Amino acid sequence: MTDPHPSTLSLSALQIAWLAELGIEKPWLPAQAALPAQHVGEAVRKSPPQPRPAKQAPAVVAAKPVVQKIVQTTVTPEHVASLADFAALSAAVHACTACGLCSARQQAIMGEGVTQPAIMVVGEAPGEQDDRQGQAFVGRPGVLLDNMLAAIQSGRGHDAYVTTIIKCRPTGNRNPRPEEVAACQPYLMREIALQQPFTILALGRFAAQALLGSEEPLQALRERTHSIQVGARTIPLVVSYNPSYLLSHPNEKAAAWKDLQRLKALCRAPLGRSGQAN
Repeated sequence: MTDPHPSTLSLSALQIAWLAELGIEKPWLPAQAALPAQHVGEAVRKSPPQPRPAKQAPAVVAAKPVVQKIVQTTVTPEHVASLADFAALSAAVHACTACGLCSARQQAIMGEGVTQPAIMVVGEAPGEQDDRQGQAFVGRPGVLLDNMLAAIQSGRGHDAYVTTIIKCRPTGNRNPRPEEVAACQPYLMREIALQQPFTILALGRFAAQALLGSEEPLQALRERTHSIQVGARTIPLVVSYNPSYLLSHPNEKAAAWKDLQRLKALCRAPLGRSGQAN
């Protein structure tokens, strides 16, 4: 049987002091290991305070939002005018960051149709469906526009070309802002120069004012035939309502029909100078 009081067992003064503080009796300690009470108190007084471990808050890692920084660039008419063909112009438009619209677009929208068209239709801005599908004038406005052109024996796959004054959709389909129109103006003028249309149909106030450099209201601009100078060419221009407006104001379709008749007369019958499709 093991001796409960081994003579070799000994404790330090500090250990004895802590046991005394805990109220633990020590009859099993050898006589030489016991300390007088004053020694116990002294050992406690001399023992250094033990710091409490600091509570550590659970680690929280906040997710950092991914921010796409877009550096806006300036579009100069000289640079755009140097673009040799439609492919180069389209590449420049798709890479453009000249205004804030580039940060919200799904894609930039170039025009489509034939080269050297009898009619170049210029609308205001791409809509939601245009932005999704990558084409100008799709959805209900596009269907109405195609019907309007068909009424004067024209069409975008036959002898017409359709585009917009700005190439990116404004957020929420709001009206284009002056700085956005100005940023896209060089692209539009180069597009006209490359496509060489025989006539232009400007749809909506913003398109008409941008092309004519005018602040007159749409109704006043609709009442007469205009022309614009692009390079050495003078191009007749007719103003009418935007198809989106006509969808919500069908009573204005009769007035739009008069505008189309004026355009048809300018094209000199038979209407159409078909070219190579883009």
